[in-house]
Amino acid sequence: MCTYSSLAAQTGTEQHKVEGDVTSQAPGSQSTLLTLKLKDRLLRDVVETIRRRVGTNIIMDASIDDTVTIDLEEVEWRVALDLVAEKAGCVVIEKGRNLLKVEKPPRVYFAFNNAPIQQVIDTIAKLSGANIVVAPQVEGAVTLRLRNIPWRDALEAASKTLGYAVVEEERGILRVVPRANLREDLITKSFQLRFVRPRSHYVPVIQSPYVRNTQQVQQSAKRDFELVAALRRVLTPDLGTLEYFEGSNIIVVKDIKPVIDEIQQVINQIDIEPAQIFINVQFVTTSNRDLLSYGVDIGSGWNASMGLGQIPTRLPFNLGAGGWDDKIIANDNRTGPFADATQNPTGATTIPNVIFGALNFTEVTAALRLLQQDVHSEIVQAPKIVALDHQEATIFVGETVRYAQARAEQGQAGGLQLVVEEAPNSPVSVGFQLLVIPHIVPGTDKIVMDIIPQSDALSGTGSTQLAPAGFDVFTVGSGTGDGQIALPRVSSSTIATQVLLRSGQTAVLGGLVTDTLSETVTQVPLLGDIPLLGWAFKHRSANKIKQSLIVFVTPQVIRSPEEVQASVLRMVKEREAQIEAELRSIFGKK
Repeated sequence: MCTYSSLAAQTGTEQHKVEGDVTSQAPGSQSTLLTLKLKDRLLRDVVETIRRRVGTNIIMDASIDDTVTIDLEEVEWRVALDLVAEKAGCVVIEKGRNLLKVEKPPRVYFAFNNAPIQQVIDTIAKLSGANIVVAPQVEGAVTLRLRNIPWRDALEAASKTLGYAVVEEERGILRVVPRANLREDLITKSFQLRFVRPRSHYVPVIQSPYVRNTQQVQQSAKRDFELVAALRRVLTPDLGTLEYFEGSNIIVVKDIKPVIDEIQQVINQIDIEPAQIFINVQFVTTSNRDLLSYGVDIGSGWNASMGLGQIPTRLPFNLGAGGWDDKIIANDNRTGPFADATQNPTGATTIPNVIFGALNFTEVTAALRLLQQDVHSEIVQAPKIVALDHQEATIFVGETVRYAQARAEQGQAGGLQLVVEEAPNSPVSVGFQLLVIPHIVPGTDKIVMDIIPQSDALSGTGSTQLAPAGFDVFTVGSGTGDGQIALPRVSSSTIATQVLLRSGQTAVLGGLVTDTLSETVTQVPLLGDIPLLGWAFKHRSANKIKQSLIVFVTPQVIRSPEEVQASVLRMVKEREAQIEAELRSIFGKK
């Protein structure tokens, strides 16, 4: 007897147990991993347990009553099923999409020495009870020594030795024919693909020198459908044909039945429902302001002051106390993975140019609460998106700004005149963009993510009606034909990285820093222009603001519609709790 202890299916961080001694992860996935610890267990019970765990139709011959003893650790369920069946002398045959059959074919033990091929085939037919038809052209002698193998494998080996092929007809009838006659046995079958499709022509991209450009992506999308290219290599040379109809996503194959069956098996393994990843993103900004002010401010009297900054660029955590926050940034004792003695003076904490950390749900919740309470930090955006496994997804939060260009051309009177028109590169996009490409590690709840956050902002010094904030003024032309035009100046910060996270874990990315410097001069007319003495009638202030963008990215694997619904309900409840907390803070406790 065996101890049939537990059967667990893990999705995210939840685990469900029922009777059994098979442990599985990520139920319903083609790559579900199984752990089997079996001793003298009925094969029928084991197959039934695997069937319920992976959601696949598996049938068995009623005569199979063997027991199995096997010990496997985290093996893909399809491989595990084959190994379990092999232990009982059975084989697993794919009968169609999402349909497997466990059979126990008779095994053969014989030796032939220069025997006619018809005699060998007749012996196999008598031992197996199979219906086998041999073409008149099949002849020749063969020498075989086979021991304890399924009869179908013995038939294939004997036929292929002399260059013949075995063709399976309806009702399980087998025909042994010369390969030259296969052209007469061609059949046509169509395969409706459900989930696998060619790469879309509309691919999320991000404009950055660190990632491939739009043209390269479009060229990649136009390449031959990878599945079609792979299936064409399976076709019988100079015999089989394959056509793909993109509009209906159907593949039509004309070939011999063994090839058709092989193509069916390949499609069954590849055309499976992909997992999805729900991605929750938080864009958080922290600011640091340095102010230098000196001179005479009319109306306020003499003023000479210098501010060293409100706060260092930081996260508002209790650093130096040995908590989780010390693991991702430098602490007050100038220690930690990102500490820098040249940047971290005693008693102060700065975030380096690029930071990274991985937080669990509890830690990231505490971090966001602290950020909301800090007057110098703000959660500016909190978008959410669902992406398919291995597919790009992008989020852009910002605006597009149009601008003009000036072009000089000769007028009718012979002089030059300026023509203002929209620039070819207009508009420019400013704001935050995040490009992610998630890859689920098969059989686990881990996710490898390519993450590229980018921050673009207008950084020009303009402050007039001609040159609004973020634009610079340029003078073009000369003489009577000169003019001025305002063009945007854009500062951009980009991080390109790859991280490994568990479902529900949060990646923290930083280093998108924007420096804004503004200078203001006020003076008494005429008196402020007097050399040296003019400082008694002048006031100057310089304001420098450093703003850092921190990105929190939380992926969660979603494998079923029920998980999608659960995620939505969880977000609704979290939002309701936030609204209730805000109402209590405004109106007091109920």
